[in-house]
Amino acid sequence: MSLEGGSTCTDCGILAEDTALYFGGSTVRQAITQDLDLRGAKFLQYWGRIGSENNMTSCHRPICRKEGVLLDYSTDGGITWTLLHEMDYQKYISVRHDYILLPEEALTNTTRLRWWQPFVISNGIVVSGVERAQWALDNILIGGLAPYAHGDSLYFNGCQIRQAATKPLDLTRASKIMFVLQIGSTAQTDSCNSDLSGPHAVDKAVLLQYSVNNGITWHVIAQHQPKDFTQAQRVSYNVPLEARMKGVLLRWWQPRHNGTGHDQWALDHVEVVLTRKQNYMMNFSRQHGLRHFYNRRRRSLRRYP
Repeated sequence: MSLEGGSTCTDCGILAEDTALYFGGSTVRQAITQDLDLRGAKFLQYWGRIGSENNMTSCHRPICRKEGVLLDYSTDGGITWTLLHEMDYQKYISVRHDYILLPEEALTNTTRLRWWQPFVISNGIVVSGVERAQWALDNILIGGLAPYAHGDSLYFNGCQIRQAATKPLDLTRASKIMFVLQIGSTAQTDSCNSDLSGPHAVDKAVLLQYSVNNGITWHVIAQHQPKDFTQAQRVSYNVPLEARMKGVLLRWWQPRHNGTGHDQWALDHVEVVLTRKQNYMMNFSRQHGLRHFYNRRRRSLRRYP
């Protein structure tokens, strides 16, 4: 992401967690992504703030519309821009969470996004505009990529233990865990079916767990019932505070199943989102959605039958 008139700090307070992108420069103030592949994306979300209620010197209260912030998108390399959302100066003096559905026209493989604050140009020079309120952004995330758009997923059909476990991860600055999961299918095929009405159906859920002692004990973050996941779904969970440390294992585990040919499930697009504009990607299929937007480091999973 390209920044002008911005830096990473807490001069406008804490928006979500830790530091935020802060814009208080005397000339141009904007953040522009590189071209992103948004084919299959559905939404954009972030936390934003313009000024502050207590009128801090480093983040003073806005007084007019020209101090608002505009969100645009471009599909032609930044030659032309289309307005996507206006962050109204009256509504953002307190921290606000935006969830914006992306229009069809923005779903290309060369889409870039821009947050910017209007400015005045005099004699070809940007006027300093020191009276403009400062603003900040945090936890920018684009989601809703098609679950099985490319390649393969981790598929579980074995007759013994069914689980996927990560190597030890540093979750000190982790914010969320996101992934795509399917258990059985609506078509109930031989290769992908689940027993939804049997007496032990609840025990065939897939659990998301974490361990801080190398797998000696496990703690449940969430459980996923077969009846709710017969179609692939992308889910997101906050990382528990107790898990925000180094050396944490994550695992997806099915406690009970009826063996090969029954109660199959699949896992894909596992993502651990960090709080400082980074994320670790554990990607089991070929995915290209935000490769230019985030700094990704691959982490491997151990797969069991």
